[in-house]
Amino acid sequence: MGFASSNIFFLGKDKKNANGIFGNNILIAILGMVVLVPFYFIQSRWQFKFLQGITNLQMLAILVTVPLITFKSAMINVLLGLQDIVEYNRINIVDKVLSLVLLAGFLLIAVSPTAAIMSILVGTVLICVWQVYIFRFGRGMTPKLDSSLLKAMLGYGLKAQTGNIIQRLNYRLDVFIVNYFLPIGQVGIYGIAVVLGETLWGVTGSMATLVFPIASSATDKKEMSVFTNQITRVSFAIIITFSILIALFGKIFIILFFGPAFVAAAGALLWLLPGISIFSVSNILASYLAGVGLLEKNIYASIVSGIVTVILDIYLIPRIGINGASIATSVSYTVCTLMTIWFYIQYTQARWQDILILKRSDIAQIRAFIANKINK
Repeated sequence: MGFASSNIFFLGKDKKNANGIFGNNILIAILGMVVLVPFYFIQSRWQFKFLQGITNLQMLAILVTVPLITFKSAMINVLLGLQDIVEYNRINIVDKVLSLVLLAGFLLIAVSPTAAIMSILVGTVLICVWQVYIFRFGRGMTPKLDSSLLKAMLGYGLKAQTGNIIQRLNYRLDVFIVNYFLPIGQVGIYGIAVVLGETLWGVTGSMATLVFPIASSATDKKEMSVFTNQITRVSFAIIITFSILIALFGKIFIILFFGPAFVAAAGALLWLLPGISIFSVSNILASYLAGVGLLEKNIYASIVSGIVTVILDIYLIPRIGINGASIATSVSYTVCTLMTIWFYIQYTQARWQDILILKRSDIAQIRAFIANKINK
């Protein structure tokens, strides 16, 4: 959510914003309920056809859960803004484990949609209460309303959310267009290629999560750019290595786990890998740009990338099928990455070689790190 990104950005700029951010997040959650819960009474009265099959209890639970999930996500990101990665990971892990345990428990009572929805509501409430306890009593934060900060957070959050929506559409535009031009079976085959390829982003996704709060709080622009350059080129080298392994063994994996009927996904995967690998650079640099307040640059790159995707998909998919979708996506990701690199270089004055090419000093540090872990 865009508001969650605002928490990281404004805490990075000034830790004194913590109390105001705490209070503003509570206000947003309350306003979310005030806006959504009345819809329950409207639905109870008018019984909209598109909501047929949803009981009043399910509707009420969903409408209460949505703002609470938003609050939970926002407050977890407050920990990122404070650069408390340990607590951030702890809450994320507990949240996932608790969700699984509660879902299993509620389904033992009754196998129904209501049980599943209630498990989510209860789990979300428990995590939210824990978060409030951590911030109020563990860190001594006192929630207060800060209207000027709220206005700034909403402005930043709106831009962040706009960029998120556009980029997420870019991730799935090719699937929609494949579904339009080709039989539904081809969508499933292409989907396997996409899922396998995007597993590579696990590395850069973690790095991007770290870069955002660090960049937002950095006071030395040069030092931060050097740090970002190193993380980017090391991550890129790791991604390329794994891309080669996937290219070599992807076909065997697909046949083994999905069957010979899905072997066409291997070809689509090969065309996807270059773009997915290159886009891993954009993941990290885009987080840096967001951290220094240049969200609009990410939006520009996403818009151009989306246009490229649509044009190439419409041209290539009818001619060469899912391989055309893969080629279009790779080109689109490459265009987005090149634009992001350009914006980053313009702001930091870094050299492209420092961003993309692994150095001997990096290899030495990696070896030392691995040796240290082995000795321990």
